Parts: sequence; structure tokens; C-alpha cells
Amino acid sequence: MRCCAPLIVLLWGFILLQSNIASAHNQEEDKPVLRWCLDHFPGFHEFNGRVPAGPSVEVMQELARRAGFSLEYSTRTPVARCFRQMSAGDTDLMTNLNFTEERDAMMYLMPYSERIPESLYLRADDKRLVDQLSQLDPLTLVTIRNYAYHPSIQALIKSRKQHIEVDSVAAGFELLAKGRVDGLVAPTFSSLDVLQKSPHLHRVFRKAPLQMKFNNPQFIFVGLSKRSPHAAMHDLLTKTLAEMMADGTITKLYNNQAKLIRRDILLYN
Repeated sequence: MRCCAPLIVLLWGFILLQSNIASAHNQEEDKPVLRWCLDHFPGFHEFNGRVPAGPSVEVMQELARRAGFSLEYSTRTPVARCFRQMSAGDTDLMTNLNFTEERDAMMYLMPYSERIPESLYLRADDKRLVDQLSQLDPLTLVTIRNYAYHPSIQALIKSRKQHIEVDSVAAGFELLAKGRVDGLVAPTFSSLDVLQKSPHLHRVFRKAPLQMKFNNPQFIFVGLSKRSPHAAMHDLLTKTLAEMMADGTITKLYNNQAKLIRRDILLYN
């Protein structure tokens, strides 16, 4: 009987191992699966293959781990299509969202990071000092259609007659280069991405010293579709994101990207 004892121990060990594996597999299968609709957003989530990478991906993976759900990625999807899918409940999540009433109506907007203020660009040969909002009054400005500006900036823009909208940051820079407008008000990171990809533009434009910061702090949001089958998770997700902000997780994951943004802004001052 003693000669069989080691065999029995090994057998029981194997049975326990298989049981643990099965249990872990079942627990994984029991997790809700939330689909994240995302586009190619350089520096935050980038598609260099089927699976995206970047700090936004790391944030969402940590959110999924803490909140107990499985994260499923869309293929590279235009933002407008993501919004349509969110409205219909055909996808669950979006990230890096600014607040608008339209978005608030179709999704739960859960804050997770402070937004980066927009930037004002002038032509490099334009020597005017623009460091106060009041100095925008005589300028003809170009802005990006369908981009959700800070509410104070949006109100200022809407009150103006000297204003042109274009479909992209690149188109805004093109108008500015041709002298058809005096300034471009653009999302900071997207504008830097355009300039980085077009080295010949580096000496064409400069960033005005105007600081578009306001007393009321603004955030960027993770959105959860109100028509999602997992919409009831919004309290849990909101709480988890707040904990990730409070313990410094999101700052840590975005820190390298923030350093790059600050460095690149200095290049155009």
C-alpha cells in the first residue's frame, strides 16, 4: 500500500490542479464582456495590428481588472461610427471623451482625467502678442467641426462672426498657412500630432502664449452606453475610475504621454 501512496498523492494533485483550472475558466466565462469602440488616436491608443496599444489601453485594462469584466476591442473604427453604435447600444464603451449634452443623453459619462486645454496657433511671422482671451476679438479664427471644445471657449466662438469651421486640424493649419484666418484654435495633442508628421510646418506656425484654462475644472470621460446590456455597471465603473484617479494609477499610466505633450508644446512657443 505504501508503494502506491506517492501515486495517489500525484493523482489527487492532478485532480486539484484540473479543478482549479476549470474553476478559473468558469470564473472568466462568468465575467461580463464589454466592447470598447475606438479609433486610431496617436499617443493614446494606436493600432499597429489587430490589438491597440498605448496608455488609454492600459487604463482600460486596469479598469476591467478592478471592476471584474472582460474587455473586448473593436477594430479601428471612425469616431462618428462609434457614436452611432453607442447610441444604438451596439457597443458599450468609448474613452477620451469631452462633455457635450448630446453625449450625456446617450451614455453615462464617467470622469477619469483632467482634459488638456486647447491651443491657439498663429503664423510664425505674426508678431502679435495674444495672451488674453479679450485679444481674440479682432481675430478671424478657424475651429474644428464636431470637436467638443471647453464650454467657455465654445461660447466665445459661437458669439463671433469672424469664424470658420473645417473638418480636420490639418485643414485648419492649411487655412492658417494661406493667411485666410488669423488663428487656429485646436485640440492640443491632435494639433501636435499633425505638426510632428509634417516637419516642413515646424517653422510656419507658433503657439500663442494664451492659456485656455478656466476656474471650473474640466475632465475627459469614459462613456458607457445607456442602451448597453451592462448599463447597470455605471455606478461600479464610476467608483472604480474615481479610485484609480485618487490612488494615482491614471496619472502614472498617462505620465509619459503628458511629458511628451509638455515637451512638444515648448517647441512651438
